[in-house]
Amino acid sequence: MRVAVICIPAGGSGRLRALAASLARGFEASGHRAEVFDAVPQAIAAFDYVALGVEAAGLGANLPDKAALALKGASGLEGKRCFAFVRKSGLRPAKLLGRLMSAMESAGMRVTYSEILPGAAEAETAARNAPVERNQARG
Repeated sequence: MRVAVICIPAGGSGRLRALAASLARGFEASGHRAEVFDAVPQAIAAFDYVALGVEAAGLGANLPDKAALALKGASGLEGKRCFAFVRKSGLRPAKLLGRLMSAMESAGMRVTYSEILPGAAEAETAARNAPVERNQARG
C-alpha cells in the first residue's frame, strides 16, 4: 500500500522531519511504499494511508497555523484512513495530539491510530503497529 507521511513543523529544528523519516522506514519495513512530505501533497488521493504529524507551536499545545490551513485547504482527504502523530515536546503533547486529531476529523479524515513520539526508534515501532491495511474479516 502507498503511505504518505506528512510532517508540518512549527519551527526549523528538523526533529519532526527526522521522526517522519523514521516512520517511513517503519512502513517500508512492513512492506508498504512510503513517501515523506513537508506539506499536504496535491495528489493525496493516490495514497491508501496518511500519517500526519505536527509539533507544538510554542510551549503549550497550540496546533501550528500551517497545519490547520493545510487541512482546510486540501482536497481528497475525505474518508482517508490516517495516523496522527506528534513529537513529544512542549508541556502538553497529549492535548496537542487531541487537537490534531480533531482537526483531521473535521477535514473528513478517519483517524485509525495515534501516537506521541519521543524518538526515532519509537516512530519505527509505531509505523509497524499502525493498521495500514484494512481488516478484511467482518463479522
